[in-house]
This record gives sequence, C-alpha cells and structure tokens, in this order.
Amino acid sequence: MSFAFSFNDNDNPLADRFKYSFNSTDLVKDHQNSSQYSVQILENGKHIGAGENVSFLVNGVNYTRTTDVNGIATLNINLEPGNYIVYCEYKSCKNYNNIMVL
Repeated sequence: MSFAFSFNDNDNPLADRFKYSFNSTDLVKDHQNSSQYSVQILENGKHIGAGENVSFLVNGVNYTRTTDVNGIATLNINLEPGNYIVYCEYKSCKNYNNIMVL
C-alpha cells in the first residue's frame, strides 16, 4: 500500500506534511521465519536517504528505526500468530499496514 499526497502552498506551515509518501505493503509471515516489515519514505518522489528516524507502533509497543541510504526503515517482526496493524510516522505524516502472522 502506498499513499501519496500532493499539495502546494508555500505560505502554509502544514504544507510540509504533504510532500512525504510511504512505500510499504501488508506483510504475511510464518511465526518461525525472520520476515521484516519495511517502509520507504519519499520526499517529493525521491527517497529521503540515510539517518532519518521513523516511528513505528505495533501491538501497543513503540519503536524507532533509522533509514538506510535508500530511505528504508525496517522493523523485525517477532509476534505470536494473529492479525496486527503496524503504524509508522515520519515528520507528522502517518501510514499503516496489516501484518498477519501464521
């Protein structure tokens, strides 16, 4: 699932919120494998690069991960079988995906 917003208002301090988009997909994983959830953050269509903090919330626990050179932040998923929602946030912009652990 990818969300993208377009907005052009240089006088509006909230305008920065709309220049970011997220490249991510739902995750289905076996309980025993080491699959990870990853999200790529784009700024005006280009990856944000390395060293940016992205916040995650899954199963009531907050995590912070740092992006790599391609603007990708990755979260290890070590959950019991079930259905979960993972929320991610970067500079007040938010995204979510579903995680199914079999």
